[in-house]
Amino acid sequence: MSIQILNKYTKNFAFFNHIEYNRLWFISKKKTVMIDDSKFPLIAIKGLTRWYPDSKKPLFKKLNFELFKWQFTVIIWKSGVWKSTIVKFLIWQFRPYTRTVYYKMDDMAHYSDADIQNYRRKIWIVFQDYKLIDALSVKENIIYPLRIQWDDDNTIQMKYRNITAKLWIENINKLDCNALSWWEKQKVAIARAMINNPEFVIADEPTGNLDWEYTQEIGDLLVEANKSWNTILLITHDVHLLNYIKSKTNVNVFNLW
Repeated sequence: MSIQILNKYTKNFAFFNHIEYNRLWFISKKKTVMIDDSKFPLIAIKGLTRWYPDSKKPLFKKLNFELFKWQFTVIIWKSGVWKSTIVKFLIWQFRPYTRTVYYKMDDMAHYSDADIQNYRRKIWIVFQDYKLIDALSVKENIIYPLRIQWDDDNTIQMKYRNITAKLWIENINKLDCNALSWWEKQKVAIARAMINNPEFVIADEPTGNLDWEYTQEIGDLLVEANKSWNTILLITHDVHLLNYIKSKTNVNVFNLW
């Protein structure tokens, strides 16, 4: 891992290649200094260029983007191709080019299969079409991320009670997913995304199938999640939703129009 240290540190400190308990450690000859890593990007895209398939035309050129810990960031987009391509890089569906996509300042182009799986366990995506498993109940869908990492039953039940109470969905937990409305399905998808307290959540057009009343409620849920120390990356083309969220909290806007 490499990092360009602020000038005031470069003369006195050597970088220690380690992140522990979400803090960056620097070492001098006399003492150890602890620096909060929220000052550094959780995700950074540097000079990323992507071309249309079988075309000399760039989809985007020298794209730069940063996502910081605990912040609410919105990518407002016009082109669906742009949006889906960026998401695929962020979830490592597309392999990043060297020195273009970083996680905690670590070049993701060099990730092994084990590194990729470990990274994906730290994030979650809320999709426009929910991606629920119809064969499972609401509860089974929500606790699915905990099952695949072999959490014990007591931990699962505690986290499940907390997230369903927070999102007001205790009354539908025994229903089949096929019996839910679009609005209820999206709430279940958000509960599944939040239950394991991921390092950041990508909300990819989460209100695309909803009317304005429910769109506002999804916006409220994402704002409350952010206030509970969740890092949120919302990707949307809905300017009205963006303005609504900006009226509720501080938002970093990345405009792709």
